[in-house]
Amino acid sequence: MDPALQTLAEALAPASTEEFLQNTLGKTYKYFPGEPGKFAALFTWPDLNHILASHQLDAPRLRLAKDGKTLSTESFIGHQESRRRASAPMTRLRSAELTKHLQDGATLILDAVDEIHEPVTTLAANLERVLRARVQVNLYAGWRTTPGFDVHWDGHDVLILQVSGRKHWKVYPMTREYPLPDDPKTKDAPREPLWEGMLGDGDLLYIPRGWWHVAIPVDEPTLHLTVGLHHATGLDFAAWFVDRLRESAAVRQDLPRVGSTRDRAAHLQRIREAWEEAWHPRLLEEYCAYLDSRAYARPHFGLPWTAELEVLPPGGGWDIKWLVPRPIDFRGGDAIVVRGNGKETMFAAAAWPALKALEETGTCSIDDLYKRTAGILEPERLRVFVKELVNAGLASIVDARRTDSLEIAANTSMYSNQ
Repeated sequence: MDPALQTLAEALAPASTEEFLQNTLGKTYKYFPGEPGKFAALFTWPDLNHILASHQLDAPRLRLAKDGKTLSTESFIGHQESRRRASAPMTRLRSAELTKHLQDGATLILDAVDEIHEPVTTLAANLERVLRARVQVNLYAGWRTTPGFDVHWDGHDVLILQVSGRKHWKVYPMTREYPLPDDPKTKDAPREPLWEGMLGDGDLLYIPRGWWHVAIPVDEPTLHLTVGLHHATGLDFAAWFVDRLRESAAVRQDLPRVGSTRDRAAHLQRIREAWEEAWHPRLLEEYCAYLDSRAYARPHFGLPWTAELEVLPPGGGWDIKWLVPRPIDFRGGDAIVVRGNGKETMFAAAAWPALKALEETGTCSIDDLYKRTAGILEPERLRVFVKELVNAGLASIVDARRTDSLEIAANTSMYSNQ
């Protein structure tokens, strides 16, 4: 099996990523035919079996749906008291009962598989970096001909990656432009679909938020990943901007509820002046920078080394994994800005070769980093720099020869104590 794809470009290929970003994203649905097996390495049936058997799963993360209704979790999830915390029972799936529901036509939904399965985690992290949006990937598995959900729309964009089997899809137009997740769904779905077709192994379908759709199994095992793209909206921007106005005394002041018409008009004018004073042409860029700084890296651990005082393994032969979830901001000059994990971190321009290598490769060997920074950073200074990145949560350690390294470190310590 080929390695799992890791990028938006690989998922859309042979279609153009640039064309998708400019003409499709947020504007219209699009079907992307693909070769069988294209998404096979992302998630397999054995992967699903392993996760169901070895993880503590409970509703609403794991659920079964049939004909638009969610089945009672008590019918397939049991609970056992923990010896340490009686108030927090442990879950255990009842495999026979769960499988019987699937035989009867239920669809299995497992939310946020990007948090528990590394190939999907890698893809999701790369999508977040390119699209500058929060990504969550849910899994759907079906067998019979009953849809899990009725015709509906989502409050976020979705990329449907058909991993195995087939599923019949219908896409309908919006009845409310750019709806928000908590908007009431009072209008009925349109009668006639704009598009319908069979999504086969390797195909991809993009549906923007607000577009009605339904997926129908075709009496065979089918497995797909729904990649949810959660973009910031104008309402999010407005809430951020209003919060900034708390610096104005006029905005913090009590409203003149019992004042005269003249008092109210004067108060409204002061609020307007505070608004206009805070408004400027680069405001949206400031908000985007704020969003980038509030994006948190997906967890990655470089144990045992990162818990040691030295943080880094001795010698060479190990890798550094870049964790920053947003692109580096470097437009020339003397400063590099790295945003993420709730803050902005500034670096001198001399750090650019190292940072560029990490961002471009995702995972870079320390030996390659030595070569890329030769003549700019001394090896010891580079190690100090990498240590700072790890301690700041911007990078982590991947050590392929961990066992040998531990033995070397232990022997070094033993000889030094003699």
